[in-house]
Amino acid sequence: MSRIATVIILILVMAFSFFAYYNPGSVTVHFWKGEVVELPVIGVVLFSMGIGALVVFALFAIRGLRKTFIQVQESMKNRRRAKAEDLYNKGVDAHLSGKVDRAAKLLEEAVEKDLDFLLPVFRLGTVYLGQGKIEEAIELHEKAREDHPKNLRVQFFLVDDYIAAGNPTKAQEVLEKIIKKDDSNRTALETLRKIQEKEGDWEGAVSTQRKVIKLKDKTDDEQAYLTGLKYQFAVDLAERGEYDRALKLLKEILKESPGFVAAIVSQGEAHIAMGKLDDGLKLLENGYSEHKKSVFLQVMEDKLMELENPRMLIEIYKGLLNKYPDDVFLNLFYSKTCLRLEMIDEGFMALKKVESLGYDAPLLHVLLGEFMTRRDRSEDAISEYKKFVDTTFGLKPQYQCGECGLMERKWSARCKSCLNWNTLTLPELSEAAVTPADAPRYEDQG
Repeated sequence: MSRIATVIILILVMAFSFFAYYNPGSVTVHFWKGEVVELPVIGVVLFSMGIGALVVFALFAIRGLRKTFIQVQESMKNRRRAKAEDLYNKGVDAHLSGKVDRAAKLLEEAVEKDLDFLLPVFRLGTVYLGQGKIEEAIELHEKAREDHPKNLRVQFFLVDDYIAAGNPTKAQEVLEKIIKKDDSNRTALETLRKIQEKEGDWEGAVSTQRKVIKLKDKTDDEQAYLTGLKYQFAVDLAERGEYDRALKLLKEILKESPGFVAAIVSQGEAHIAMGKLDDGLKLLENGYSEHKKSVFLQVMEDKLMELENPRMLIEIYKGLLNKYPDDVFLNLFYSKTCLRLEMIDEGFMALKKVESLGYDAPLLHVLLGEFMTRRDRSEDAISEYKKFVDTTFGLKPQYQCGECGLMERKWSARCKSCLNWNTLTLPELSEAAVTPADAPRYEDQG
C-alpha cells in the first residue's frame, strides 16, 4: 500500500513541476482596502486543491459521524425494544396467570420503554377493559392513534373501547374516518353496520349494507340481508307515522322478494293504522291465501279483537274456509273465535275436522275441552284437559324459529337469537302430526 502511495505522490510532484515549468507567471490577488498580493500560478492551484480536499474531507467526516450517530441510535432503540419485549412477555404471562394488576404494571412499563412497540399497547388495552378501566383504555389507544395515525389495528381497538364505554357515536366517528380514507375496508363497513343496527339507525344500516355488497359478489345471502334491513327501516318509518314512505319501501321489498311474509304483514298493519281497515284486512287475507302462514290469521285476530269486532273475523274465516275447507290452522283459529262468540256447534265441527286430519297439539285439546264443557260432557272435557296439561301451560301459540329453534310467544319478523328474517312459524301439519312431541307448543301470554 505504501509503494502505491509513493508512486502516486511522485506522479503528482512530477505533474506539478511540469505545470510550474510551463506556467512561470504570477497571479495578482486583490484583498480589501487595496491590499494586493502577487502569487505564483502553481501556488494558487495548490491552494485551491487544498481547499477542495478539506471540503471533501469535511463532507466524508460528517457522513461518517452521521452514520455513527444512526448506529448508536439503532443500538439504543434495539436495547429499548429488547427490554420492552421482555416486559411485554412477562406481562402476557402474568395476564394469562390471572395476575391482572401485575400484568398491567409490566405492560405499562413496556409501553413507556418503547412507544413504537404496539403489542403491549394492544394487550394493555385488553387488560384495562377487563379491569373496567374503560377511560384508561380509550386514553391509551387515542395516544397510540396520534402516534400511529395509519395503523388500522389501533383504530379498531379504539372502536371496541367506545362500544364498551356505551358511546356508539364515538365508535361510529372512528369507523367513518377509516372508511373515508379507504371505502373498501369491509371490516370497518360491517362493524359500522352492526352498530347502526343496534342503535336502530336502519336507514344508515341500509346505506352501509349497499356499500358492503359493492365490495363483493352480489350473493343471495348479502342481498337477503339488505332486504331485511330495508324491511326494518320500513317498520321504523311506519312507527314514526311516515306510512307513505313505509308502504313505498315495503312494495319495493316485495318486488325484490315476493315471499317476504313480514313485509306483507306490515303492509296490512300500516293500512289498518292509517284507518283503511278493509284494505289492510284484504292484504292479510290474500297473504294467507298465497303463503298459508298462520301469522296472517294471528294478526287479523289481534287487530279485530282490539277493535272488538269478532263478527268481521268470523266472516273472513268463513270466506277462507270456503276456499280451503281442510286447512288445519284456519279451522283452529276459526274454532277459537267461535268459542268466544258462543258459536258452540260451528266451532266444535271445525275442531273435529282438525282432529280428523291427524293434527295433535295442545291448543286442539284445550279447545276441545272447552267445547265439551259447554256441551255438558264433563268426562270428555276432563280427558281433553288432561292431554292439554301434559303438554302445555296456556292458550296462545308459541312460534318457533326454523333456523335456530328459538321459541317465542309472539310472532316477530326477525328471530332475536339468529337474527334471520321470516323464520318464526308454527309447524306445518306434516311436521306437527308426526308425534304429539313434535306438535307446536302453546303458552298463556296473559
